[in-house]
Amino acid sequence: MDKLRVLFMPSVDLDNTNAQSLNVREIALRLDPQRLHSTLWYEREPDPRLRNLPGVRLLQLPSRRQTLPILREMLAGYDIVAYMDYSPASYLFLHVPRVMRRARAVMHVEAPTSQLKNPPRLLRTLFEGVRARCDMYTGITEFIAQEFHSRTKKKVSYILPVGVDTRLFSPPAVRQHEVPVVLFAGTLIERKGPQYVVDAAALFPDARFRLVGAGREGFEDVLRQKIAQSGAKNLTLEGPRTQTEMLDAMRESDVFLLPSRLEGIPKVTLEAASTGLPCIVFRDYETPSVIDGVTGFQIGTIEGMMQALAKLIADPSLRQRMGEAARKHVASFDWDLVSQQWQNAYLEIGAAR
Repeated sequence: MDKLRVLFMPSVDLDNTNAQSLNVREIALRLDPQRLHSTLWYEREPDPRLRNLPGVRLLQLPSRRQTLPILREMLAGYDIVAYMDYSPASYLFLHVPRVMRRARAVMHVEAPTSQLKNPPRLLRTLFEGVRARCDMYTGITEFIAQEFHSRTKKKVSYILPVGVDTRLFSPPAVRQHEVPVVLFAGTLIERKGPQYVVDAAALFPDARFRLVGAGREGFEDVLRQKIAQSGAKNLTLEGPRTQTEMLDAMRESDVFLLPSRLEGIPKVTLEAASTGLPCIVFRDYETPSVIDGVTGFQIGTIEGMMQALAKLIADPSLRQRMGEAARKHVASFDWDLVSQQWQNAYLEIGAAR
C-alpha cells in the first residue's frame, strides 16, 4: 500500500505559538511513517523535533511572495491538504478546475464561526471562499460541529479534538502558596476577556493575579490603563511566554481563569488541567476540557465567575481536589491518544478518494 501524502498548511517554526502550529507539530510527530508522509512548512527555524524525522519533509518558505510556491506545492499530487487556512493560496487552490487538483482539502473547524467579527473585506472574501469549497470538514467538539453545520449546512464528518503532552505538562511536586495565584494565559484581546481578570484582581486583593500573553491591536494598552484606574496592586501584566515558560507559570499558579466566551477546546485549559490546576471557563462553548463542579467550573455570567473564583481562592482543599481530578480527566486528551484519532481519520479520508 502506498503511503498517504499529507500537506499541512500551518507553519511549524519553533517560535510560532499559534495553536494550529502547535497542534500540527504534535500530530506530525506521532503519525505512523509507514502509512503517512507529512510535508510541513517553516519560514525561519523549524521545531527541531521534526528535523530528520522519518515520514516528515520540511519545506522552507521565502520571506516574501509566498502564495505561488504554496499553491504550486498544493497542486503537487498530495492525497490530502490538511488544516486549510484562509490564505490566498488556499483560495486559489480551491477555485482551480477540479481536474487540476488531486488532493482532498480538509478544513478543521476549531471555533464558532461568529469568532470572525467584522473582518476586513479581503479576509471575509478569503474566509467565505475557502470555507464553502473544502472537500471534508472536521470539528473540534460536537458543539462546534453542530454550530458550523447550522450556519453553513456543511456536513462535519469527524470530531477530532486537540490534545496535550501530559508528560511535559505535569504538576509540581508541591503546590503551597501562602497567597493564591490566579493565572490567565492567552492573547490579550477583548474577546478573550482579560479585562475581567483586572476586575477580579480588584475584587480579591488577597490573591495574586497574572496576565500572560501577547497583546494585539493595542489592547494591552487598554489593560494597562484599566489596571491603573482600578488601583489593583496584586496583578502583573507579563507578556508572551514560550511553552516551557508557560509550563513554569502554570506550576507556579493555583487557579486558571479564562473569561473568553468564544472558543472550541482552549489548549491552555488542557495544559492547565494537566499541571493540576482547576479551571474556570464559560459554558457558552461547552468545552469538554472542564467538568463543571469536578475539575473546575463552567459558568454563565461574570457574577458566576466571581463566585466560583471566590470558592477556589478561599478553599485550598477544593483547589487540590479539583486539580487532581483535572489531571486525571485530561489523560484522555493525551496527544499519543488524540493523534491516533487524526491518523485514523486521514486514512479513511484518503481511502475514500
